[in-house]
Amino acid sequence: MKKSNIYFENSSSLPVILMLVLFSITVFFASSCSKEDDIPPPSAYIPPEPDTTGACVFLISAPELGGDEAIDFECAGPEYSFFGEKDGTITIEYADNPAPGGINNSDKVVKVTQTAGVEPWAGFFFDLSAKADFSTLTSVKIKVYSPAAGQIVNLKMEDIADGSISSEVQMTTTVANEWEELCFPFSSNDSEKFDRFVLFFDFQGPKDSETVHYFDDIILGDDCMIIVVPSDEPNVGAPDPIIPESEVISIFSDSYTNLSGTDFNPDWGQATVVTEVDVAGNNTLKYENLNYQGTMFESAINVSEMSFLHVDYWTSNSSGFNASLISSGPVETPYAFVISAEEWVSVDIPLSEFSSVVDLMDIIQMKFDGNGTIYLDNIYFHMGQAEITGPSIPAPSPTVPESDVISIFSDTYMNVPGTDLNPNWGQATVVTEVDIAGNNTLLYENLNYQGTMFGSPLDVSEMAFLHVDYWTKDSNGFNCSLISPGPVETPYAFEVTTEQWVSVDIPLSEFSSVVDLMDVFQMKFDGDGTIYLDNIYFYIAQQTEPLMAAPEPTTAAADVISVFSDTYTNVADTDFNPNWGQATVVTQVEIAGNNTLKYENLNYQGTMFASPLDVSEMTFMHVDYWTANSNGFNGFLISPGPAETPHAFDVTKGQWVSVEIPLTEFSSVVDLMEVIQLKFDGDGTIFLDNIYFYK
Repeated sequence: MKKSNIYFENSSSLPVILMLVLFSITVFFASSCSKEDDIPPPSAYIPPEPDTTGACVFLISAPELGGDEAIDFECAGPEYSFFGEKDGTITIEYADNPAPGGINNSDKVVKVTQTAGVEPWAGFFFDLSAKADFSTLTSVKIKVYSPAAGQIVNLKMEDIADGSISSEVQMTTTVANEWEELCFPFSSNDSEKFDRFVLFFDFQGPKDSETVHYFDDIILGDDCMIIVVPSDEPNVGAPDPIIPESEVISIFSDSYTNLSGTDFNPDWGQATVVTEVDVAGNNTLKYENLNYQGTMFESAINVSEMSFLHVDYWTSNSSGFNASLISSGPVETPYAFVISAEEWVSVDIPLSEFSSVVDLMDIIQMKFDGNGTIYLDNIYFHMGQAEITGPSIPAPSPTVPESDVISIFSDTYMNVPGTDLNPNWGQATVVTEVDIAGNNTLLYENLNYQGTMFGSPLDVSEMAFLHVDYWTKDSNGFNCSLISPGPVETPYAFEVTTEQWVSVDIPLSEFSSVVDLMDVFQMKFDGDGTIYLDNIYFYIAQQTEPLMAAPEPTTAAADVISVFSDTYTNVADTDFNPNWGQATVVTQVEIAGNNTLKYENLNYQGTMFASPLDVSEMTFMHVDYWTANSNGFNGFLISPGPAETPHAFDVTKGQWVSVEIPLTEFSSVVDLMEVIQLKFDGDGTIFLDNIYFYK
């Protein structure tokens, strides 16, 4: 490690003789050094010209990163240390602003010169006077002047005493030879952790020629504005159909035997460019620059016994398109799709949309018209039910002891007597009790609002949570309210996940600031769509760990490299608790018969593989997590260097969450052919399962 001590006085009265004495002393000590590591690299420091204005006296000092004051390098600066010089050098000097104006009118800025031969990960650092305070301002903003756009600037924050306590963020320059402000997002969880500031310019770049970068005005700021660039094409295949082949007439699908002799690109004078592309191993039709596009069948199709036309589509830019069936005449009529962008959308079109015009016994062609680029798959007619409209399995059975429960609606517990599940409040909602695989379940159809009245007021002040299991196909959002006399009420908004049972544990603190928990006499749901409800109960024990195991994976084992899962064969000899100085306590616990990793008191936690993993052929990393108290955590892949970059998890508490992380989130930094470690950092206690890569 080499250091450059940068210091000077901006004073016109410095005696020349003192300068000569200082120079002589410097030469003496430099010639007395015998260790190579104590010798600064050539030109590691170029003293600036003395300031003749007497504006300030430049001081060497460790700066503070906090509040609203920028580190501006006008009259003070830190001591720098370098790393990764190898066959080159790094030089830092306080220099004139190369392009004053715009966002940066400073006189003096910091100039960083890297010569050819330094490591791709070469950089420098300086120490702060105190731990950085991210409690209110959670980003670091740096003004940067780069010789090229598209270069990575890597900012790493470290603890001086323990370098393994760190967090790093990468941003990319967008302009060349002009000032821009780069914003590096951190988290309030990073507050009071880091007092070392590490910078890498042109991180992992070629470093085969000299480069010069400038930086200035380091300051804390509000959250960075992240611009999401829309994806132009799907990175996963359309959902696999589930209708039995015996009930299908297939036009285009890998799941079925398609009609033979179909012409997917007849010459009708269209501008559309048609290709078949591979999307995650799935043959997919691509209509580029769509105006209209026909499909001709080898012979007429009789679909009069079918009920629906199924189409899966994906688009990033179409504002609208239609599908038409055509029978001899020709006669046709269109069906207009409701557009949802950047996701696969499965549509089952009732053939009654066409039958008033088109002869379903004599379909000779079909057509799409519209604009933009669309991807199509699984085009088939079927006689089965168009879509899943309700759950096929019951809600999970609760495991909280009955002694800790006040139950409103559940087959598992004794429910409070005298409850009216459908009082007449003028609602449009239709309420029924239905049987789902032997389990009584509440069905709310056409929900606008729906009340429940208790036979007598409930005292739930000793309880901690309200539990609700819900299932919905089509609700865009709904709320739950507890009501006490007044009436006074306040809603809890559910985060809606469709087509699966979702178990939610609502802290009663969500209601207690308004509602008298000793006198709850009603509850209410409001929202839209159709929802199924079960296991509505209050319970006393705070849930600090999952009662159910993580969902069982369904990806084929042949497509998986598994790190931790009972479902697959895991890579051998992985060390799940290497000694990196972490505070995290790691154990493997059994949750409903399933081995699960538990990270307690998480600050950071590594996992080391016995040999590097090549995951370059994989597409995603899968992680299931559960937490009751984490405010945020990240996952990292690490390759030699070390090189790493984080994925920040969106935290949902009190339920298992399955996350699919595209490996493209790591591949710009991490060598996916040589992943040697992975790491999680954050806070709280988290449970992890089914950590695997897949394609």
